[in-house]
Amino acid sequence: MMVRAKAKPKEVLSVTELDDLKGQREELERSLREGEGFGAGTPGEQIDTSKAKMEIARISAAIIDGTPGKLTGTQKDSLEREARQLEERFLEGMPTKYEMDHPAKCPGAVRKHMKWLQRNEVTGAVDRYRQIQRTLRPGEEKSIESLRKDR
Repeated sequence: MMVRAKAKPKEVLSVTELDDLKGQREELERSLREGEGFGAGTPGEQIDTSKAKMEIARISAAIIDGTPGKLTGTQKDSLEREARQLEERFLEGMPTKYEMDHPAKCPGAVRKHMKWLQRNEVTGAVDRYRQIQRTLRPGEEKSIESLRKDR
């Protein structure tokens, strides 16, 4: 009996990561254009065009895969609901800004933060929250740090 593997969830890239990939692709395309039409013994001969074209195709595929798709209203609502649930989960036991900035004045702050990290990062909740934010608000993602209380 064969069992199908579950599809890996789509990883949405940040706007900065997408811009970096687009810059790399443009640079490769520029080097290909500059190398065209030159004969033997010129710098254009040193460019491996097939390898460059394969790299351009790989980068283009990564850009397409990393770009958030169009969402329907129900998809947005479910993602917003999941984000709110994660935010509530994050607030439980999250050290305050003051505790993070002054661990010497707040005994147990480091241990509190380590427990919080273990509870949330090991389960993948932090990464899931980042992916939701990148999908819902590309370029204007809400950070987990914005949830941290002042005192």
